[in-house]
Amino acid sequence: MPTSSSEPPKLTIPKHFRAVGPGQMHVYNPKGKVARTITFGQRADPGFFKNVIAQMKRYDGPITLGLSLSGVGWAGWAIKAAVVANVGNPFLFSNQRDTWREIHGHLKGSAWDVWLTYFNDVSPNWKGHAVETLQQYLRFKLIGMFDQLGNISKELSGTMHNQYKEVLEYDMAAFGMWTINGPIFKALSKLSAHPAGRVALMTQTGVFLTMAGTLLKQFVDIYRTNEGELNSLQLKVMDLKGAFYNGGDPANGARDLHVDKDVANPAYWEIVTEEKS
Repeated sequence: MPTSSSEPPKLTIPKHFRAVGPGQMHVYNPKGKVARTITFGQRADPGFFKNVIAQMKRYDGPITLGLSLSGVGWAGWAIKAAVVANVGNPFLFSNQRDTWREIHGHLKGSAWDVWLTYFNDVSPNWKGHAVETLQQYLRFKLIGMFDQLGNISKELSGTMHNQYKEVLEYDMAAFGMWTINGPIFKALSKLSAHPAGRVALMTQTGVFLTMAGTLLKQFVDIYRTNEGELNSLQLKVMDLKGAFYNGGDPANGARDLHVDKDVANPAYWEIVTEEKS
């Protein structure tokens, strides 16, 4: 049963948080102490990215030689280098996707814990104005903030999945270009001294650079799309900070999510008995 107090009970968020290690999330109590630490599964990199780079290096020499013999110069090398430079590790994004998905699950589970605690322990055993006040606090303040956190984590997981998919598709396209064109350039470079062989080499160079240019355009389109999604998420995170921190700035301290003082007044709590139920 609640006890009276000169100060109403408060729910606050600590101004400074302890740094967390990889795959960890701290849950804090109202006094800013770590109440629980959630550890996420450690995910191993399957080595896909290293294998892609290794295979592209294997065929990069013949492609570079072929471009040199065809006389395209620095322009061709720059396009080729740009394609290689944009190859990335998609599993960095998939790991972030899985982590945010797990955080979303923990947030939703915690919100249900709060509601079930209220409906199992408070609502059946107590009635009165304080019970109604507590329910309004849970519904319109605490659970609402759980929902905001859950929505952000859900969108971050979705955005990371999209980036994982786009990076993987780009990597596979670049990998295919190198593995297909490497042997062709190697064979044509040996024939470049012959006029017909040189024509074939220059033709293949044009095909390769056209494919590379198309792939780079695809990368720019992906970058712009994802930049827009991340900008939208950043705005939502700023809205979230506004809900949790004074002025939306953690340096200004956490908002006081105080419970109405009536909750602490024993006069507003009435125990449910068989006669009164």
